[in-house]
Amino acid sequence: MKKKLVVILVVILVLAIAALVAVKPVKKNLSVKRNNEGIVYYNKAEYDKAAEAFSKAIRLDKKFSTAYINLAKAQLNLNLNEEAFKNSNTAITLNPKLSEAYSICGQVKIKMEKYDEAIDFFDKAIGIDTNNASAYYYRGVAKASIGQLEESLADYKKAQQLDATQSQYFESSMIVRTKMEDYSGIIKDYNRIIELNPSNTEAFYQRGYFRLFINDYQGALSDFENAIKLDNKLGKAHYYRGLVMAKTQKYEEAAKSFNQAANLSFKPDEAYFNQGNAFLQLKKINDAKKSFLNSLKSGENGTKSNDAVLNLGVIELMQQNYPKAIVYFNKLIAKNSGNADAYFNRALAKEQLKQNQEAISDLNKCLELGKKSGDIYYARAVQYIALNQFSAGCQDFRKALELGFNQAQEMINTYCKNN
Repeated sequence: MKKKLVVILVVILVLAIAALVAVKPVKKNLSVKRNNEGIVYYNKAEYDKAAEAFSKAIRLDKKFSTAYINLAKAQLNLNLNEEAFKNSNTAITLNPKLSEAYSICGQVKIKMEKYDEAIDFFDKAIGIDTNNASAYYYRGVAKASIGQLEESLADYKKAQQLDATQSQYFESSMIVRTKMEDYSGIIKDYNRIIELNPSNTEAFYQRGYFRLFINDYQGALSDFENAIKLDNKLGKAHYYRGLVMAKTQKYEEAAKSFNQAANLSFKPDEAYFNQGNAFLQLKKINDAKKSFLNSLKSGENGTKSNDAVLNLGVIELMQQNYPKAIVYFNKLIAKNSGNADAYFNRALAKEQLKQNQEAISDLNKCLELGKKSGDIYYARAVQYIALNQFSAGCQDFRKALELGFNQAQEMINTYCKNN
């Protein structure tokens, strides 16, 4: 009987051990399954669900280092930085050769603005795996943040070489290149981005924008037009197309592009102002006046509002509407008492109205404001002559001539033989 009992106990023990052995692979398989579920959620940017799945994987297998890394990545996207750092360190404890775990620690340190510590982690990640593109990229981010622009750019280049499919590697590179004023390099980066996605409207626009910095107007025009083909409602592309057209003296096309930009609400005050200047070049004075008025309507305090008021005054001056011109110049001076051009043009209008002494006061103000050009002295000389103050007038004509305003010579010959 005892012998039978011993045999039964042995059988039970063997079965129990077999059951335990069988549970382990089942748990492991379930852990892998939960991890894979988490990856699906992660790729769909459902980071909460991903984190939950990775946590389940870890509960099933506490030595599953890959699940710890994946959980840390999900937590990083959820801004759970301390948790991400903790889980990355757990992965490192389980396997000190996990390059990605060090990289995640570095990313956490970037978020904490501890850039030197971040760089140390990325150095370790790269030391383990020299093909870790992400580590190079984020080390570049950290170095850029502490002003190491050349070193940052070198890391971005390495990341691009290892993985040319990540547009952010090129975009961050361009931010650094912009600080370094490396516009040719920026354009090369955009070339690659457009190769990756020929329908990238913003990339065409940005490449065109930076081509302006190197005076590549034809290239810029082509890029802006490609951007417009992809998105005809991209106001900024119409606006900068207008600038290129104006720069290349195609004023009709420039006026159309500026009008389109304004209609699409992109910098409407500037767009209408530039349209007005295009019309002036075409000698379409009334159209120019309308554009400058539209500029003012779009923004009384806009960046071009003062210039629009000045140009409206000049147009009235050209059309011999002197009192109306003065109204515009008064308006501008009320807004900006330091605008020498407003005083100068108001003086010209007052001269036509025989208000010579008032004109002299305005021209004196121009000189006080530091605008000491030949045309100011010439205009003041004319006022003095009109008031029969020949000595003062001739002195100003000579000063104007000295400053290169050669028209003064004829007036000197006429009025200044005895003065």
